[in-house]
Amino acid sequence: MDKKYIPSALVLYLNYFIHGIGCSILSQQVVKEMLASQWGLKDVMAVTSIAAALGLGRLISLPFAGPLSDKLGRRASVIIGCASYVIFLVGIAFSPNTTIAYVAAILGGIANSFLDTATYPAVAEIINKYTGIATMGIKLFISVAQLLMPFFLGVVAGTSLSYLMLPVVAGVCIGILGILAIFAPFPASSESGKSESLISNIKNAHFSIESVALILIGFTSTATFQLWLNCA
Repeated sequence: MDKKYIPSALVLYLNYFIHGIGCSILSQQVVKEMLASQWGLKDVMAVTSIAAALGLGRLISLPFAGPLSDKLGRRASVIIGCASYVIFLVGIAFSPNTTIAYVAAILGGIANSFLDTATYPAVAEIINKYTGIATMGIKLFISVAQLLMPFFLGVVAGTSLSYLMLPVVAGVCIGILGILAIFAPFPASSESGKSESLISNIKNAHFSIESVALILIGFTSTATFQLWLNCA
């Protein structure tokens, strides 16, 4: 690994530290209660529908996020992802109603898609001798952020600040990381030729029994986790 790319890898990993906060912030009961009060909702569980918009935004953006990452470069996709995450995190905190919150959450899903399609290949290109460890590092930073979430909430509880300041601070942090990504060096993309859309890739794919089983495991495990996290 070229040492000049170490700061770039750190920026990419720290983006996913913030993502770990962003993808679990709406599942925190104290945050749900404050948002329900802010939006004039009687049922706290209604906030869960806003969390579902994250998945919708990701579903909408995945078909073009990957090709854009290949065409525009990893840096541009990271910047788009960071900017969208800023809007999501700050927008959720200050949204006066569920409509604006829903739009912000969709942008959060879009941010996730652009960060995924840029960061996974970028860290693999940077740490090219240990690509498995490079991609595992992304999950590590997400897990560490979620592990520290109770402590972050505890710090806020020990002050006179609102719990909604946590997504604001996270939004500011990922905004700073997006600015750093503008100046951080990125390796040239290893992709060559004309990139295909997700739909084209699916049409040309050949699914074995094993691959279908892995897809089903990934879907059911993630769905179970998200349902438990947001609805339990």
